[in-house]
Amino acid sequence: MSDTPATPPSERLTEEITLLLDSMGLTLYDLVLPKKSGGVLRVFVDGPEGVTIDQIESVSRRVSVMLDVLDPFPGRYHLEVSSPGLDRLLKVPEDLRKNEGKWINLKLVDAIEGQNVLKGRIGPVGDAGFTLLIDAGKKSRTLDIPFDQLRSVRAEFWRPVPVAQQQGKKSQVQEQ
Repeated sequence: MSDTPATPPSERLTEEITLLLDSMGLTLYDLVLPKKSGGVLRVFVDGPEGVTIDQIESVSRRVSVMLDVLDPFPGRYHLEVSSPGLDRLLKVPEDLRKNEGKWINLKLVDAIEGQNVLKGRIGPVGDAGFTLLIDAGKKSRTLDIPFDQLRSVRAEFWRPVPVAQQQGKKSQVQEQ
């Protein structure tokens, strides 16, 4: 008999779905397990250029077959596959790094400059935190935000990135 405990069902399911999505060129953004019988299993998928409806449908079919084989939950549940959306919650720090320059709305554990809720653009991201660029005309400023002070970070990807920044990113890519 082995002393190694069995892999918990949620970890195994995450691993299996991740492998499936990797084969499709997609990534598992988040997985929300049903809380009770009859609940909803939510699978959020993303890709380098986002995801299409056709990709969502394909993932839904393939995950459904996988769930039939694995049978990970007792009782009934509903499967819901979607993209994380334009106003997604960001996981730090990896999501901040890959979305530098984009708009976010964040809630803090402790107030910074008297504010617990801030809006701005993602600046440089380091090991312990990142810079938030707050565009407020003459009152524009930057704040250093430690990761351990973040309660939540929600993307506002529907807001346009300033043209000057888009051009700066293109020229950086061309230089490489």
